[in-house]
Amino acid sequence: MNYYEGVNKVNDSIELVSGLISSKREFIIKQTANSVLLFIILIVFGCLDFATLTFHAEYLLTASYWGTIGTKLVAAICALNIGINMMLDNEIKKSEELRRNISNYNRLIALKDTDFEYYVTKVFNPKLKEKAYKNEINKKIYTLNKFSRRKDRLLYSSELPENQEKKKKNHYCVKRAQLEELKSDEYIAKNLDSIAVHYKEVDPAVFELEINGAQKSAGVKVTGSITTGRIRESSTIIMSMLAISMLTTSFGLTASAEEFESQMVRFWHYCLKAVEDVGVVLWQFFNGTLRARKIVSTQLTQPYAGRNAVLQAYVNWREETHAKQSAAFQELSDDNIVEVTEDQYKQLIQQQEQ
Repeated sequence: MNYYEGVNKVNDSIELVSGLISSKREFIIKQTANSVLLFIILIVFGCLDFATLTFHAEYLLTASYWGTIGTKLVAAICALNIGINMMLDNEIKKSEELRRNISNYNRLIALKDTDFEYYVTKVFNPKLKEKAYKNEINKKIYTLNKFSRRKDRLLYSSELPENQEKKKKNHYCVKRAQLEELKSDEYIAKNLDSIAVHYKEVDPAVFELEINGAQKSAGVKVTGSITTGRIRESSTIIMSMLAISMLTTSFGLTASAEEFESQMVRFWHYCLKAVEDVGVVLWQFFNGTLRARKIVSTQLTQPYAGRNAVLQAYVNWREETHAKQSAAFQELSDDNIVEVTEDQYKQLIQQQEQ
């Protein structure tokens, strides 16, 4: 297995695992959809006082209404972080995957040499760019196939001589041939530097930092921060808590209790409000205990796994490069060449690579 096959295999494995967790784009879409649905619920039921079956749109304009929601958000975030704090160390200790990745990292980082930066910038990152570019072209081919006719796809696959002229006039065949040409190895080799494609590079300087380094890196996740994980997990509940608090607050539970003074309903008003407030705190505390494992995975395990992927690919590359150099020098020795020019050496290395 050559070094770029090793890189792709390791990266594909990481992507399969990471793919189980929603991407940032999917997460935003889901949260937006949830917020819209909850807002619709709020509009329909949020201001409906079930005690009198009247709709109180005026609640939305009162300071006390929003003040109550604000205090619930603060309480929910505090409860969430208490839950995270209680489970975080335990999740770190019992994570076998994290322990294995740290062990592998300590072994691989010791093999990093002065040519590591060259490898990352000149070999690893270009492979990431090439893969991202091919994925982009494959997505276009998929879209083209999705909106094409079956007979056009069959025509493109046909090798019969009588169909070759038809293929030149068929829109699908022409477009498909163009896309296949754009992702060919020959085209990419000639135009990789000028190809415009969105991809995330790995910064070799990050490997000089601890895993919680503030400097960002990409391509594969190589940094993590528990604090960042806390902030992200806390922020995810704000929209849902905002909508839910608006929903429950608008039920009339926080409306003035004066309307219940002459009724036994006032007692239930305070009981329901207490149950609601305690329920919110307990719910977010439990939510925090569950999210601790996700924080450990995304902010510690994945960065170590990402660094290991880069370092292992680097080690493989060095081993293959050394083998090629040894073969080149052996060939020079067999040819009885006493003095080797730089051009001769480069030419032999290129021959070995081919």
